[in-house]
Amino acid sequence: MFDRRDVGIATGIYLLAFSVYFLTYAGYPISDDERAMFASASSFQRIGTFTIHPLYHLDVKPGSANVGMFTTSGEMVPNYEPGQIVAIVPWLWLSDRLGTGRFQTAMLLNPMVIAGSAALLYLIVRSLPFPPGVAILTALFYAFGTAMWPYSQRLFREPPTGAWLLLAFGAPFLFRNHPDRGFFLMGLALGGAVATKQSALIALPGLFWLSFSLLRGHSIRDMVRRYLIALLGFGLITIPAHIYYRMTLSSIPAFSRNVVEYARSPELALSDPWHIVRRALALTISPGKGLLFYSPALALAGIGAWGFLRTHRDLALGIFGFAALHTLGYSRQIIWWGGLNWGPRYMIPLLPVMMLAAAPGIAVILRWPPRRARATLLFLALIALFPQLAGTLVDIRLFEGELDRALYQVLQDYHRAMEQVAWNPAYNPLLGQWKMLGRADPAPAWIRDHQLILAPVGIGAIGVLISLGILGSLVRRFDLPSVWTTRIMIGTALVMPLLAVASLRQIADDPRLDFHENARFLRPMIEDLNREARPGDVLLMTYPYFGDYFLNWLRAPIDWYGIFSSPSPLPEPRRALLDRLLTRHSRIWLMRPWNRWHEQEPGLELYLLDHAYKVNERHYEDWMRLVLYLSPRGSWEPVKGSIRWENDVALIQAALQGGEVQAGEGLPVLQAQPGDPLRLTLVWRGPLKVLRAAKVFVHIGDPDQPPRLQQDRLPRDGWLPNDPNEEEVEISDRYGFVLALPPGVYRVRIGLYDEASGKRWPSESGEAIDLMRVEIR
Repeated sequence: MFDRRDVGIATGIYLLAFSVYFLTYAGYPISDDERAMFASASSFQRIGTFTIHPLYHLDVKPGSANVGMFTTSGEMVPNYEPGQIVAIVPWLWLSDRLGTGRFQTAMLLNPMVIAGSAALLYLIVRSLPFPPGVAILTALFYAFGTAMWPYSQRLFREPPTGAWLLLAFGAPFLFRNHPDRGFFLMGLALGGAVATKQSALIALPGLFWLSFSLLRGHSIRDMVRRYLIALLGFGLITIPAHIYYRMTLSSIPAFSRNVVEYARSPELALSDPWHIVRRALALTISPGKGLLFYSPALALAGIGAWGFLRTHRDLALGIFGFAALHTLGYSRQIIWWGGLNWGPRYMIPLLPVMMLAAAPGIAVILRWPPRRARATLLFLALIALFPQLAGTLVDIRLFEGELDRALYQVLQDYHRAMEQVAWNPAYNPLLGQWKMLGRADPAPAWIRDHQLILAPVGIGAIGVLISLGILGSLVRRFDLPSVWTTRIMIGTALVMPLLAVASLRQIADDPRLDFHENARFLRPMIEDLNREARPGDVLLMTYPYFGDYFLNWLRAPIDWYGIFSSPSPLPEPRRALLDRLLTRHSRIWLMRPWNRWHEQEPGLELYLLDHAYKVNERHYEDWMRLVLYLSPRGSWEPVKGSIRWENDVALIQAALQGGEVQAGEGLPVLQAQPGDPLRLTLVWRGPLKVLRAAKVFVHIGDPDQPPRLQQDRLPRDGWLPNDPNEEEVEISDRYGFVLALPPGVYRVRIGLYDEASGKRWPSESGEAIDLMRVEIR
């Protein structure tokens, strides 16, 4: 068992690791896996669903090899378990309270998780038991000598999975004197790992071997009771997570379909032993993708493996068995290298548990003569830092771009290309990253244009100094620190992430989230949405390359879709999507990134113009537009018959859709409450040439006062037929209003005027026609 001194040292290790990770914090995504997990967490926090519609909706093929899959109802959900997604939610809540970027704040999750796993590793090594010096060095080599450091810059789910698995294997030793607690925590941790990454189930044989060895000599009754306790812990997480996630969101049919697709993959079904061995070697010992080269501190595990087997045989066999099964499983994967990432991403969950075997290796080295031991450990530390600094100081995408130009496009086959990356030194990312150093701003967010952003750097540096002070004072003393001292140390460690979040204000517009440099008009648009969008609204963002910026700053409680536009008429998938959105959402916001008259693919806008009711249109620097529409609701109520204007233009019909329309004295009356919608359709007939010169006004207010609400625009918003042979046309013209008016009675008036001169056209009923009255109660 550990004591307060060990808790204090573990706190110092956590604070040191988190502070260093914060100094090298990057704060931007590189992979759609990160975007999908964040989009799902953001959706869950804002509207209570796990959807990932912002990620190129309709342009991502459903299937297990992609970041998303489509449910039977047409929703796109992440192809992941919900563990890390739910863990992101508190960071989003904190971001909303402090006004920091949401994605940037969520990117602090893994630094905290990995720093916590380093502290946990120390406590488990102490419980095995090993001396404090061995445990501290084991934790530090893990924190700074393995690929966990570069992965602190990412939002991948492998680091939390590894932390859960470390707790699962170490729980019985943390609670040697309370085995029931140890078994419960073992089951709970395995449940957390499986709820974060389902492949963590491969650890079950190793955990069963370990647990069975711990129960050897106990009665059958005790064994059953302990396993039931572990099962209870496992079920507390996995049952609600998977029932809710799979049945409510993905649905059983969709989940089953995805499993079938995955099982039929010819790559996954690969049974050629030679290919499996080649991939296993590439994942473990190849210079370009091998875990050993990206985490040289594992050499200590090799040194200590035999001693680990002698002193903790069953734990060692459980861990090594898990590592072998895990490697074998991913050697048969479709994307065995893990996509765009640093090193062998899928092997990252092995690192925390494998570093338990490093403790005997460090203990062996410390028994050598002091000078030799120090020299050996220093040499190993320098070797271990080489790949970690390459992965943290340089943007991973820089060398990836070089590979794309030099290798991927030539071979036209990522599987062949990755074998070249694994074994050919010319394409080695470890060396390539160092070559990229200096070609662009470093990966850490606090270095811009060769200058440091001092506030966050100062926070990280203070954290490092405090942690070193804690470790220095506790290592030299043998008495236990007081309870209050321990609480102060733990409190300091907990405050550090809050200070880190607050400092993110210094990088509000990180160019890596806005590589098109469009923040000058994206930010005002997003602020308008955050202020005015209502729960139940939906946004169509038709330039998904802006997605990172929207994910970072959009706080409105709405769903939104990253969807490319199309020519008119819309293809069936997009038409079906819009029909579903018009049925489900009462208001639709449409973002258009180009000048409307030069847009080559106006299909979405034209479809909404004909099937919804346009409320307003906002312009941002004459380049970006945001349009609000009301969805159709309710039955039609005619409010006006035929009226003729000069120039042979006629209003064939005026009608309202939805609302309570009653007969009144002379004019029908719409009864409404403040904020209710008004949906008005005007059907015009007239010469095409005349309609092109006309402008329609729809005013709501008092007859003798300026209108309270108004829309003045071209018939059908200017989108008239282009057929030169069509002399007379009949068009449907839709107008939507949000009746944000104080209680009272108002008139709805319409008319036409010349766009060039502004002169109203007379009709047989006057220049302005009273359609109806609106009574706001």
